[in-house]
Amino acid sequence: MGTKRFRRRARHLLQYLGASHKDVWRRLTGAYDPDIPPLRLRFVGAGDFRAVGEEMKGLLVRIGGLRPDERVLDIGCGAGRVALPLTRTLDASATYDGFDIVKGGIDWCRRHITPQHPNFRFVHVGVRSSEYRDRGADASTFRFPFPDQSFDLAFATSLFTHLTFDETRQYLRESHRVLAPGGRLFATFFLLDEVAKNALPSREQRFRFPFADGPTRLADRDNPAVGVAIDQIALLDAIREAGFVGHEIHCGQWSGRPGGVTFQDVVVCFR
Repeated sequence: MGTKRFRRRARHLLQYLGASHKDVWRRLTGAYDPDIPPLRLRFVGAGDFRAVGEEMKGLLVRIGGLRPDERVLDIGCGAGRVALPLTRTLDASATYDGFDIVKGGIDWCRRHITPQHPNFRFVHVGVRSSEYRDRGADASTFRFPFPDQSFDLAFATSLFTHLTFDETRQYLRESHRVLAPGGRLFATFFLLDEVAKNALPSREQRFRFPFADGPTRLADRDNPAVGVAIDQIALLDAIREAGFVGHEIHCGQWSGRPGGVTFQDVVVCFR
């Protein structure tokens, strides 16, 4: 095993052990919440688990146009951060399908969400990531495990911010393929327009993205999946190449803009 991979695995192990210790302490003190995943399974994203999930659900309704009876795909669903509030938004005629590369999150969702909400289904996929999974299929050629035109709304929160440009292009193509005519893709990004590019030196370290990689910039050159920002013009070209006929951009707060809709930038693509 290479030194970099060993260090990454050691970091993940220490994070897991630290989170597990906090889980035990919460159980002992009565602060443990069995309705949300334990800390050791919250492997993506910062902030309050419930609050962020509710915020994303609200944006899906307000900006993504989510309706209670739609067929929904959650690309990179994690441990159900958005799925949980959607159980109170989607009705029994709707369907929700989520997939992720981290099996622990999928297993938790299958045990705690699907039994009470059988129209919510979760799939583990074996896709490789420099941060989350050493082995598996190449994300730049990965085919979503769903038929053509099988969803009305697809969404990806904090997912494209961990993909290289080739992987982003493939996930856009696949999102277009599985959406029905008139469907929408709601996705979050770190978009690099002139305002964001000029602001990078003033941002905190993890959001400076110092390493250029084609039309993207990376937080860590040796571990691209840690964090990726993408040139806005290149992304819009990729959206058109994927087959989408239109898009909307809603700027976020990460680059220092006031009044952003949420932390990351939101792009809604129309099939």
